[in-house]
Amino acid sequence: FGSSRSGRSASLGARLFHVVVVFVVSADMAAMPQDPAAALKEIAEEVQSKFDEAGMGKVEEFMDQMEGVMAKAKEGPGALLSAALEQVDAIQKKLQAGLSDPSSLVGGSGGAAGCIAGWYGGEVAKKLQGLSDEASGLTETMKEMAENVQTPMQSLAEGLEKAVSQLQASVQSLAKMPKLLQKELEGKDSPDDVAKINTEQFKEALQGGDLDGPLAAIGGMKSLLSTAIAALRRGVETLEGFLQTAPGQVRSAFDLPAPLCALQSALMSQAPQLMTDLLGMLEKLQGVSLQPI
Repeated sequence: FGSSRSGRSASLGARLFHVVVVFVVSADMAAMPQDPAAALKEIAEEVQSKFDEAGMGKVEEFMDQMEGVMAKAKEGPGALLSAALEQVDAIQKKLQAGLSDPSSLVGGSGGAAGCIAGWYGGEVAKKLQGLSDEASGLTETMKEMAENVQTPMQSLAEGLEKAVSQLQASVQSLAKMPKLLQKELEGKDSPDDVAKINTEQFKEALQGGDLDGPLAAIGGMKSLLSTAIAALRRGVETLEGFLQTAPGQVRSAFDLPAPLCALQSALMSQAPQLMTDLLGMLEKLQGVSLQPI
């Protein structure tokens, strides 16, 4: 797969076909080797040597890699994005439910906290409003990210599928040539056996095909990903920033201001349910691994 790929494929095919056919044709000639089995073995080794020299052993590895990339493109980051978006949406709804009823933000109804429940709930609501706005913005960013990623990833998957299919038609049969030859020569040890070798299958395998077209198409697909990469990067960075600050914002929202901070330990002994729920939901969101994206 270097420069002038199509010419290289044709040249390799011509050399290999020459190696195989010259000996097959000689089966009807007086110059037939005394030990056909040894000569056939030598031919098989020569073909394998030419393949190794041309780097054809990498073809199957390359095709496997392309199949893997194509599978990932088809799958896309949709499942991970959906899981993260679901968690963010749940946090947003939980915050909105608490903000719509500030009295529910305070745990317990007795003691010091109960005496200042109305005022305290209002103060907590003010602090949580900022977090709610961030969660709302994050939800919109992730929805936009999902939309911007879906189309280019689908186009990438379709383009790869076409290019891989063309590559398979061009080189896959050629890549199997040494094994095909070894199988055909197996057990043949006389001039009559050699004369019966079917060379048509070798001709078909050595036809080769266009390599530059599909490989150039694969290289050009990078442009499809520019929008998707920008959207993914923006969304992931926003989500990571949210996860870094949100737990601290939740805890600080429920802190009592001076001079009432002395009551903090009493308050936290009966921590508000909303604070517990939000911290648990944020921890679950952190469990959604962004590494694959």
